[in-house]
Amino acid sequence: MLDGALGLFWRDGYEATSLDGMLGEVGLSKSSFYGAFGSKHDMLLAALDRYIETVLQANIEDLRRGSPRAAIVRHFDKILGFQPVSKTCFLQVCAVELAAHDQLVRMRVRRGVELLEEAFRDAIARGQAAGEFAADGDARALATFLVANGYGLQMLARANLAADWRKKTLPIILKALE
Repeated sequence: MLDGALGLFWRDGYEATSLDGMLGEVGLSKSSFYGAFGSKHDMLLAALDRYIETVLQANIEDLRRGSPRAAIVRHFDKILGFQPVSKTCFLQVCAVELAAHDQLVRMRVRRGVELLEEAFRDAIARGQAAGEFAADGDARALATFLVANGYGLQMLARANLAADWRKKTLPIILKALE
């Protein structure tokens, strides 16, 4: 049920997801839905938690695999492969639509972004220790730089902007780590 709701929120956004559409997707009656989740907003919060625990966690685990440089390249290759109809990060969808006026969403988005930033920081520190990246770089600032670039590239892909130029950004992004 939660995965179905997550898919709807992720694809359509919170406001555009109707309760009736969600009930049809997850196969619940209104009374069962309210008994299980309380409200559409509570379902969104549960979907955000699910996203962080599954999709985001898988990306974080991937950043821990193999060489730090190769892991970061893999991460950005996924982003650069996005087509305009592809899903951007669900955290980004929620941040853009809701985080400015919804503290509970903002807290979850922040937690997810901090987890991703920490994974980048760890990969950078491992890369520095292994000689893959410049040892004098500020790992935290570089991690924030990678997160910002990743989300920016996803936004450009979703808007179908600069398709040829997006692919040329990876060497520039990686240069910051040298």
